[in-house]
Amino acid sequence: MATPRPLVASVLRSVCGRDLEQLVPLTGGGMNETYRAELGGDVAVVVRIARHPTPWFVDEAHMMTQARAIGVPTPEILGLEHLERDGEVLSFSVQQHLPGRSLDTLVGDLSEADLHRCIVDAGELMALVHSVEPDLDRGVRHELRWPEDRDVETVTRTVTRTLGPAAAAVLERGVAFLRQQITARPAVPYVLAQGDFMPANLLVHEGRIVGVIDWEFAGAAAPAFDVGRWLVSARDPFADRLDLLREGYARVADPVAAEAGLTPAYAVDWILEMLAWRNPASVSQFRRCIDVITRITAD
Repeated sequence: MATPRPLVASVLRSVCGRDLEQLVPLTGGGMNETYRAELGGDVAVVVRIARHPTPWFVDEAHMMTQARAIGVPTPEILGLEHLERDGEVLSFSVQQHLPGRSLDTLVGDLSEADLHRCIVDAGELMALVHSVEPDLDRGVRHELRWPEDRDVETVTRTVTRTLGPAAAAVLERGVAFLRQQITARPAVPYVLAQGDFMPANLLVHEGRIVGVIDWEFAGAAAPAFDVGRWLVSARDPFADRLDLLREGYARVADPVAAEAGLTPAYAVDWILEMLAWRNPASVSQFRRCIDVITRITAD
C-alpha cells in the first residue's frame, strides 16, 4: 500500500522545511516503503515508511546513532514522525541520503582487488558494530531457537516438494545439528548486531564503503549471528569469503573468539526461518541453504 504523496510531502516539509519535488522508489528497505525524496534547493533525503500498531524506527534510530558515534558510517536520522491513519500508526524515518550503490550490485564493476578490499572493510565495520554494548530493552533480541517438531515437518515438506527427498534428509541433519548445538554450547555475551549485515546494505562510493543501511532488525545477539546470516544470504561471490570478512574483523577484535564456534548454528537457524516463510525463498536460495547445511554437517 503506497502512502499518499501529499502526506509524504507534508512530513518532509515538517522535518526538512522544504517542498517535495520528486519521489523515487528505492529497491530494498525490507517490508517498508523506501524512497529517495528530492526537495527544493537540490537537497535529497531518504524516507522510509512503516505500518505497525505502535511507532516504528525509534529503536533503529537509536542504534544507528550509537554505531555512527564509533565510526560506522550510517545515515544521519534527520527526523521521525508518527501519524495515526486508518487504525494504524504510520511511521516515517527521514534520513540523510548517502552516495553510492549497494556492494552486491558492483560485482561486475569493481576490480578483484577493490572487491576484496570492500569485503575486508565490511568485516572491520561488522566488528565495530559488535563493539557496542547492546541495550537489551531496545531492538530485536536474536537467540538460537529450538526447532519445534511441527515447524520442522512443515519446512521438510516444502523442501521435499522443491528439491526432493535427498535434500529433505540434509535438512533433517541440519535440524539435529542445531538441536545439539543449543543443548551443548554455553551462552556467550551479547553484542549489538546490525541484523541484516549484507552486501545489499553496504553502500559503496568511489571504491569504498560509505554507508551501512537498513538497521530495522538490529538488536542484541551473539557476534556469530551476523556472520551466520552473511554465510547463508550474502550470495556469490560474498557468501563464501568469510576469510576476507574475518580478516577485516581482526582489525578490531579476534573473530574466532567472537564467533565462539556458533556461526554454523546461527546459519542453520536462519535457514530454518527462511524456508518457513509464507512466501518461500527461490529455488536457487533453497539449493544454497541445502548446500550450506551439507558443508556444516560434513565438518
